[in-house]
Amino acid sequence: MLKKQLGILLAAAMTAGMLAGCGSADNSSTADTTTAAEEENAGNTEASEGLAEESGETDLSGQDPYTVRIVADGFGSEEACAEIAAAVSEITQKKFNTTVEISRYDFATYVDQVQTELASGEKIDLLGGVSDLSIPSAASQGQVLALDDLLASDGQGILSDISKEDLASTSIDGKVYAVRNNKELGLGLGYVFNTEMLESLGVDYSNVKTEADLEPILKAAKEKYPDVYPIASDSGNMNEYMIPIDWLGRDFGVLMNAFDDNDTEVVNLYTSDEYYELCKRRHEWQKEGLIMPDASINTESSASLLGSGKAFCAATETKPGIEAQWERNTGIDVTVINIVDYYTMTSCLNNYWYIPYTSEQPERAMQVLNEMYTNPDVANLLIYGIEGKYYEFTDKENGVIQYPEGASSDSLGWTITAWHFPNELIAYKWVTDGKDIWDETIQFNKDCHPSQAKGFVWDSTDVTNEIVACTTVMNKYRAGLNSGDVDPDTVWDQMKAEYEEAGIDKILTEKQKQLDEWLAANK
Repeated sequence: MLKKQLGILLAAAMTAGMLAGCGSADNSSTADTTTAAEEENAGNTEASEGLAEESGETDLSGQDPYTVRIVADGFGSEEACAEIAAAVSEITQKKFNTTVEISRYDFATYVDQVQTELASGEKIDLLGGVSDLSIPSAASQGQVLALDDLLASDGQGILSDISKEDLASTSIDGKVYAVRNNKELGLGLGYVFNTEMLESLGVDYSNVKTEADLEPILKAAKEKYPDVYPIASDSGNMNEYMIPIDWLGRDFGVLMNAFDDNDTEVVNLYTSDEYYELCKRRHEWQKEGLIMPDASINTESSASLLGSGKAFCAATETKPGIEAQWERNTGIDVTVINIVDYYTMTSCLNNYWYIPYTSEQPERAMQVLNEMYTNPDVANLLIYGIEGKYYEFTDKENGVIQYPEGASSDSLGWTITAWHFPNELIAYKWVTDGKDIWDETIQFNKDCHPSQAKGFVWDSTDVTNEIVACTTVMNKYRAGLNSGDVDPDTVWDQMKAEYEEAGIDKILTEKQKQLDEWLAANK
């Protein structure tokens, strides 16, 4: 029973993932949209200084032979996994007498593959966690190991680089169960525009501070480009928030203002006054033709719609390099207008690495994880593959790379998912992101305003049934309301009644209790 629980948790996590994004959850579906990494070798930024020196101080080459099996998401052919694992093993064998084996599973099958392997007790030493995996549930079920002693003995490089606040965000009852990836650790919110169209309007957008402020720009775009959708949805999805919400665990019950220390009330976003106002405004925009018709059932991505000239703008999360990311996916010049300033919360630390209970020698797994986090050579191999075959330099001095001519992730059998590996900030940079992307990311992380509840970890175990029931209600109404397809006045009272019947009050009460206890202990 214990082993079978992980599949349920992962499936639930994937469902919950649609509630909110943070950093890695962008609007792109292309494997190459991931940014690549920081300095070329030892680096010249704060993220990489001294990290490589932290690992390998003790001679561990005399240990008995052992193979650490790494399971990661993203496509990797058998040939590519074996070739890259052999290259990594040349490093880990010299340091730890440890061989590395890599298994990668495509995003669509990753959950099922991990479920099957752990249910059968198959050995996994290091597991890359999908976004929103419930650390409390995984820890309480014994599916992942506490890492405190392992970090102290074999993960000093990791410990030297991760703040106590971030460690607390992956901890339960004072014990660390996951290592968060080093990438952008926060988010902003805004809209992305077709630059050529935007500039042709001759409008001043420098004072746009809220979504409502976009209305004159959208009306101008509609008048000048009557055959273009002013706002497009992303395959039926539109962000339901343009304010700094702390999701407190990405299901139900949020802080409506992550920065207001005087407001710690946990509320249901989907029945709040703020959400009503957003839905009402978007419904009015829909009637005026400012949002594409039937946006909630649109099947085309916003990147495709912008790139083909069918749409003027779309909602986006914002971060360093977001323009390049959109330009890579659309093929056009874009302008991003930030509406919500950069901020960070526990939910932004949403990609982790675990040591599962099926690891036969967890200390050896930690040695390799520390190497993955601190050694640029290992990071580059895992993220990009082998120089000359999987990538080539466009600017070696600054560590900027691209695919060799004629090559792609499909032909090479290796998708680039830099954000999924422990520390993209010590590896190379992809050519479209520019040589300064990781300096910018480091500064971004410093600039992110922490939520008052950052470090709070929500344990939803006692309200699982209510969350499932409320998710059913949310799925019934959310897309239509977010997109403006549905007038909130026609469904609001009925929706609120259905949330109450589904048990929303029990969820809010339990989350409020846990948050109050956490605030009392930490503030």
